[in-house]
Amino acid sequence: MKRFLFISLIFFSVLSSWGQSDFNFGFQLGLNGSQVTGDQLAGFHKAGLFGGLFVNHKAGRLGNIQLEMNFTQKGSRKNAKPDEGIYDSYLMRLNYVAVPLLYRFKIKKTLDIDLGLEAAYLISSRERDINGWVEPDLSVPYFKDFDFSIFAGIGVEINEHLLFVFRYSYSIVPIRPRPPGNYYYGYWDAGQYNEVVTGTLQYQF
Repeated sequence: MKRFLFISLIFFSVLSSWGQSDFNFGFQLGLNGSQVTGDQLAGFHKAGLFGGLFVNHKAGRLGNIQLEMNFTQKGSRKNAKPDEGIYDSYLMRLNYVAVPLLYRFKIKKTLDIDLGLEAAYLISSRERDINGWVEPDLSVPYFKDFDFSIFAGIGVEINEHLLFVFRYSYSIVPIRPRPPGNYYYGYWDAGQYNEVVTGTLQYQF
């Protein structure tokens, strides 16, 4: 909770430093498709909610700086398919509060390119397999409290207030390290990393 409050403080401190007359604000709502590199699964099969608030202001001739505060669901999923001979299943559910900072390049009147960094705090995590919810194993590293990602996106302006954004993000540090020694738990040597595609509608007042 203290770390969440710290992230919130950073968000609102930056917001206030821009000044009341310099920024625009709005909200966004969308969906994630996610997977985790290093879990021996493939595909953006884990759906999740994405939404939050943002503020932006003009920064140079090329575009805007935007700061966001979002709730975002990440993780991975494997569904059982008995008709195809696949009987095992797996679910990794990770819920974060994230603060992305991005620069939005105005390419055309209705087309933008986003590049940015994101810091996210893990507020809850659960894993489930064919036997039910998985209890924490002390021999297996647990998920880190923070996830740091880079991301890029494309924005298409629908009208003066509404923007559709498609975004791809990838962790730059592991969300869970590989166990020490020769213990094998389905990880790559480098650990596990969030990989997420997001589609969201942003409404600016």
